[in-house]
Amino acid sequence: MKQFSFILMWLTMVACAPKTKPVVLQPEPRPSWVVQRPIEVGYYAGIGVVRKNNDGFDHLEQAKKNAFNDLVSQIQVTVQANSIQSQLERNSEFSDEFRSFTRLSSNVAIEDYELVDSWQNDAEYWVYFRLSAASYRVQKERRMRAAIDQSVDAMSRARNAEQAGNLMEAYDFYFRALEAVKAYVGEPLSYETGGSQHFLGNDLLSAINQLSRNIAIRVNVSNVKTRVGTSVAEELLISVAHPRVNGKPAANFPLKIAFTQGAGTIIGNTVTDENGVCRIRIANITARDALQELLIEPDLEGLLANDRSRQLWLKVIDPQSLPREKVIIEVSRPVVHVLGTEQQFGSKRQVDVLQGAAKQRLSKEGIRFSERSEAVDYRLLIEANTRQGSVANGMYTALLDVKIVLIDAQGNEKYAQTLSGIRGVQLDYPRAAEAAYRRAAEDLELTVIPKMLNVIYNL
Repeated sequence: MKQFSFILMWLTMVACAPKTKPVVLQPEPRPSWVVQRPIEVGYYAGIGVVRKNNDGFDHLEQAKKNAFNDLVSQIQVTVQANSIQSQLERNSEFSDEFRSFTRLSSNVAIEDYELVDSWQNDAEYWVYFRLSAASYRVQKERRMRAAIDQSVDAMSRARNAEQAGNLMEAYDFYFRALEAVKAYVGEPLSYETGGSQHFLGNDLLSAINQLSRNIAIRVNVSNVKTRVGTSVAEELLISVAHPRVNGKPAANFPLKIAFTQGAGTIIGNTVTDENGVCRIRIANITARDALQELLIEPDLEGLLANDRSRQLWLKVIDPQSLPREKVIIEVSRPVVHVLGTEQQFGSKRQVDVLQGAAKQRLSKEGIRFSERSEAVDYRLLIEANTRQGSVANGMYTALLDVKIVLIDAQGNEKYAQTLSGIRGVQLDYPRAAEAAYRRAAEDLELTVIPKMLNVIYNL
């Protein structure tokens, strides 16, 4: 009974106790650097912010990344005189690439930035970094001097390879020298050699273009003759040497050999052998230009066959410094003798419609004609005759049969086509025959002659 009375008394005291309100935590007020961007003399500032969400997004790391990028953007990068970039501003594409490099140079030297503060509420997370301007300059200078030393060493190796006649190795080391300082292309990059001060950008660009100017490309022939659809008889021997006067053969040097006018099939090796020579043949001329041109020049893409990441550095080579050789190809037009008989119901026609149509189309395609059958490349035989067809409702039908044969100079039949029963319908047989010949002439121009041209031009 006593135990029951005690419990009743405890419940009464609890029920009569005064009510207390739950404690609600107020968010920390926004700091001044969130409200207004801070300005500290001698420091770069970086502010990063992200909105929070519930999809697992790491807002802390993203805010730090945003703050770092903001800090980097505060560092002013200017292109200075005697820098690589200042000398190559003529190339807008190159300039755009270099702007990314100069921004990269701001990133590579940042080490000792510090976290000043962070702030958050239910929706946002903010972070504030800063970097001492003096510390940044020291870091950048240290890294830049190391890059200059690496570049100067590569440039020295390039010059040694050039003197030894190893052109591919020389280009490779020059590209390595440029790659070493790519983060500082907007800086003058001064260094000392031989007791005097030099600018690395000037020396590198001058050296790589002088290397290009000193290369000699020579071809055993400068002018050849051939016909469309045939090969060039002469083999082209192309030699590469360095320097231009009494130079050493350049082994394993890639060349670009291409038609700048006309077209054809080129076979052979376009990389020089151990004697600095490559041999090519023009297996077939496929264009119909009377004068065609073959251009031979260094294959800049081939220079970077082992490292495509350095593609940009090809643009530092002045196109005017590269050696070029041309071979002019004189292409004679095929000569055709057209002959045959065109009849109408067994009688010779006054006008050879099909021969005229054939000549007109062939002439447009560069074919020349001879009235004599001797000393021609081809003879084109066209035999045609009409026969009477049916008569219905006052309309007459004529049927035309055509035989076409192309024969080469050796008497070999190269192409043959038979067109049978080409219909012409008119008010009488003579006009029906004319209609059949007109249809045959159209078929000849649109269907037969194109196939024949493929034979003539060996396409």
